[in-house]
This record gives sequence, C-alpha cells and structure tokens, in this order.
Amino acid sequence: MKIRYKLFFSFSLYILLAVILAFFSYNELRTINTRLTSVELVDDISNIILEVRRYEKNFLLFRNEESFKEIRAYLTTLKKNIDGIKIEIVKEIGTNEYTLMKNTITEYEHHINNLANNLRSREKLTTEVEEMGILLEQNLHGKDLDSFLTLRKHEKNIMLSKDQTTYETFQSFNPLNLQGNSRIETYRGLVSKLFENYKTEKDLTDKIRSTAREMETITKNLSKKEREYIDVTLKKSGKLLLFGLLTIIILGIVINMKLSRNIAHPIKRLEGITKKIAKGDFSEMMEVKGTDEIASLEMSFNQMEKQLLDTKISLEHAIEKLSEKQAQLVETAKLATLGTFAAGVAHEINNPLAIINEKAGLMKDILEMSEDFKHKDRFLNMIDAIFKSVKRCRTITHRILGFSRKTEVSIETFDLNDMMREIAGFFEKEMLYKSIHLDLNLKENLPKVKSDKGQLQQVFLNIIKNAIDAVHDGGSIAVTTDNKDENMINVAIRDNGHGIPEKALQYIFEPFFTTKEKGKGTGLGLSITYGIIKNLGGDIHVESEVNKGTTFIVEVPVNSELTKGEIV
Repeated sequence: MKIRYKLFFSFSLYILLAVILAFFSYNELRTINTRLTSVELVDDISNIILEVRRYEKNFLLFRNEESFKEIRAYLTTLKKNIDGIKIEIVKEIGTNEYTLMKNTITEYEHHINNLANNLRSREKLTTEVEEMGILLEQNLHGKDLDSFLTLRKHEKNIMLSKDQTTYETFQSFNPLNLQGNSRIETYRGLVSKLFENYKTEKDLTDKIRSTAREMETITKNLSKKEREYIDVTLKKSGKLLLFGLLTIIILGIVINMKLSRNIAHPIKRLEGITKKIAKGDFSEMMEVKGTDEIASLEMSFNQMEKQLLDTKISLEHAIEKLSEKQAQLVETAKLATLGTFAAGVAHEINNPLAIINEKAGLMKDILEMSEDFKHKDRFLNMIDAIFKSVKRCRTITHRILGFSRKTEVSIETFDLNDMMREIAGFFEKEMLYKSIHLDLNLKENLPKVKSDKGQLQQVFLNIIKNAIDAVHDGGSIAVTTDNKDENMINVAIRDNGHGIPEKALQYIFEPFFTTKEKGKGTGLGLSITYGIIKNLGGDIHVESEVNKGTTFIVEVPVNSELTKGEIV
C-alpha cells in the first residue's frame, strides 16, 4: 500500500472512532436530559401531593370549604401531570403500578368528596337536632322536662366526645315518663343519625390518610427509580467516555508507531547505512517490505550495495553480531522491566501490609491488657486471622518478585486437610452469595505434607476460584483428599459448571490461554499453578465435559523434592 493511502486510512480510522464516541456520548446526554425532565415532573407530582396533604390537614382541622376546593384543584393538576408522563412511569414501575397510582388518586378523591358531603349533611343534622331539642324543651314541663334536659346533656356529650360509650349512655337513658312520646323518638332518631355521621367521618378520615400515605409511597418510589436510572446512565456515560478516550489514545499510539516503523524508521535506518557506506562500512543491507515508495528505495539501495562483492564476508559477520546484540538488548530490557514492576509491587503492597500488621499487633496488646472485655477471645482470634492473612500477602509479593529475581522456597510440615479447610473459609462469603454448596470429603489420618504451604495455597486458591466462576448460582463444588500411594496424596476439585471444550483442554496450562469471557481472566492462573506443582514434584490432571462439569486432580508429594533453597 502506498504511503499516502496508509496516512489517509490511519487518520480516517482515527476520525471515525472520534465520531462514534461523540455519537454515543450525545445519545447518552439526550437520554439523561429526557430523564431529568421526567424527574422534574415527578418532583412536581411530589410537591403537589405535599400541597394536597397540607390542605387535607386544614380541611380535617377546620372543615372549611376553601381547603376542600384547593384539594380538588391540586388533584386535577396531579392527574394531568401523571397522564403527561404516563409512558415514563409505565417504563419505570410497570403498568400495574401505574394503574395502582391512578386508582389510589381516584380513591383519595372519592373519600375527600364523601367526607365533604358527610360534613354538609352533619351541619343539617346538627341544626335539626338543635331545633327539635329547643321545641321539646318549650313543650315539656316538670319531671318530663328534667328528664329531657338530662337526655340533652348526653346529646351534648356525644357532640363533644363522638365516641361509642357516650352514645350507648344516651341510648340507655330512657325514663318511663318520656316513653311513647313520638317527638322524643324523632329526636332520638336524629341524634342516632348524627352519631352515625360522626362514625362515617372517622372512617373516611382514616381512609383519606391511608390513601394519601400510599400516594406518597408510590411517588417516592417513582422518584427514586428515576434518579437511580440517571445515576446508572451517568456512570455508563463516564465509562463510555473513558473507554473511548483510552481507545483513541491507544489507537493514536499504534498509528504513530506504525507510521514510524513504516516511514520514519526505514528512512532513519537508510540514513545510518548510507553514513556507514560513506565510511567504507558495507556490513548491513536494507530489509525490503511491501511495495510502497520506501520499498522501492530500499531495493535500489540493496542493488547498489550488492555490487560490492568484496565486502560480503565481512557483511555477514557484522549482521550475525548485530543480531546477537539485539537479542541481548531485548532480554536486558525485559529483565529490567520485570524488576521494576516487581519492586513497585513489593513497595506498594508491603508498606500497607506493615501498617496493618503493626495496628493489629497494637490492638492485640490492648485486648490482652483488657481483662473485662466481653468478646476478648473472639477478637483475639480475628486479629490472629489478620496476622495470617498479612503473612500470606507477604508470601504472595515474595512470589511476584520471583519473576525478576530468584527467591527462596519456604518448606514446612503441615496438615493438608487443615489447609483445604482454611482455603474453603476464604471463599465462604462468595459461595454464600452465589448459593454454592461446598462438599469437603477430606480423608482422615492423611500423612503430614512437607512442602511450600504458601505455593500450594496459591495452587488450590486458583483452582477453587476457577470452579466458583464456572458454576451457576446454586451449583456445587466438591473437594476430596485421598492417598494415591505412600508418597503421594490426591486432591480432586470437582464442579458442576459449564465445563471446558475438548479442543481447549490441551491448551489450558499454557500462559495467557483462558476460556473465560473477555476481561474476566488473564490466562496466567493455571499456567502458574502447573509450574508450581511441577516444581514441588507433583502433577496435575484435568477431566471435563461440556455442560456437566470439570475435575482437577492435583497430586501432592508427601515430601517435596525441593529443599529449602532457591527456585529459578
């Protein structure tokens, strides 16, 4: 491809990526803007409901017609606003919840109207009771008047207390001298209707308050979901922008490197060789790649150089030496990079570990001095667990340094079953979260293992973590230990996950090979595991069937072939 076409293609790809990123970002911003409008409407609905509740309290307290009219006006506005964002509400809380919201508002409005009607009828009943009472007081005399005044006293108590006991007292007071009087019976009937009106008012008041609380709850949930959606969208937009920027930066670096390799580097190399030729050094030739203008220049240069046959032998020798030097430089750069990386990791991790270890030690000293602390033993056990974890982390950083320099093996004698139980405890929370059942079939009386406990822990942590990732929620993992022979212990880790395809089994112990989804695995875990087991004198096998599960069988030597020294 010609150089100009390479330049055009590279910058076009760069611009296209920027346009795609801008398009998706604009789309997300439009979504957020639409949602913000919905949030404003939902907030308006919430404010309207608060106003309705405020006038509801005034109406229940003062029984005035103005508060009732305000409630009706706000309810009309509320229904209009809800209808205006029906699509957004249905999308967020579903058709059933939307219907429930509408029905709740309608029910609230119905109860308010009934209460208003009830209050109007009460005014009429109260007037009728008062008028009938006055009329009877004017027409009764002597003992009959005294008895009726007592009855009126009970009537006043009913109007004041409005409770069932007072009403029953009124009903039970029926002296013989008042019986048979049709006007008094009419009076009693009016008082009974008035009390029923009080009961209806109480029931309606309770229903109004309950329905209003339900409206507030639905609105709060709607507002919460709208804001959660905006929060999720903002986070997604941030990730999209970050991903886009990183992609553009990486693509820019790749393009620049590509152009530099295809244009600038050949020209610079040609310049260097030309200077050597000017000094009488014909030890190098141009490597011709492609069919562009640079390649044509390289071919012409090589043809000129090939005419000098007398420098052929010296040229081949120089190329050989140059290749050796280049290989050494690559290896040196690799080792330097790994050493820097390992030192950085050790510095960044070991310093916080030292602080954690120091603070845990201080806490342990304080607890040991506190004789009356209720949970002393429990917290001391927790602190000991912290010490063990810090020690394990230090061991891990020690292994990381092994990528750039030699490190010593830590050989110790330990119970393999106890180590497996400890490892199972590391994943207790994760397995509980995924409802994974762990079955430990650990054979008793196994011989003690003399090996590097930290490295074996890393082996089984890797395998069990892979098993957890492979099984679905509610799956199962079984860990079995048994004697293979007097010198070897078998540890089988079996899961009922998705399994490994047969064609992939031969590659699973190779570096950077993984069957996990992109971004969820590095492909180094099993490679490191395989290397550790082999170095310790053991072996590892795998059996798997797609959609049925996978079994890793690790053969652990009772006495490791390594002694306390160095691993290369």
